[in-house]
Amino acid sequence: MLTLSTSRRPAFACLLLLPLLLAVVPATAMAQGARSEPPARLLYVVREGDTFIASNVLFSRTDEFELAAQERVAEERRDNAVLIVATNRRLIGYSVYTAAWVTLPLKAGERLEQLEAEDYSGFALTSRRIMNFNGRTGEWSESRR
Repeated sequence: MLTLSTSRRPAFACLLLLPLLLAVVPATAMAQGARSEPPARLLYVVREGDTFIASNVLFSRTDEFELAAQERVAEERRDNAVLIVATNRRLIGYSVYTAAWVTLPLKAGERLEQLEAEDYSGFALTSRRIMNFNGRTGEWSESRR
């Protein structure tokens, strides 16, 4: 039989419980992670004719954007916090963080090939350029292809 002095008994008991604690803590953390909710939707969009109305949940406001005469929507994409609209004349991005509409003109003869929006970013691929919309800063970036 193993005999321990009274001063070492608490330390020995902790060593016996250590494997149990190491097994329980990660399992609890994983269970909490599995129940986590997706991010709350921050943007809803209403389109009335040539007007886009962004309902910005983050700042509890709405922001409108009206297309120009003879401007037609080719595609639009939206996700959690951004809206990206491609027209026959330009790309339009809306960010809930800046609560602003930001446009980027298309070049003569440029054709849209791909348009995407995901969470806080937008992506546009044309026959001439690669463009990104940063939903956190509300800025477009572009590079030639």
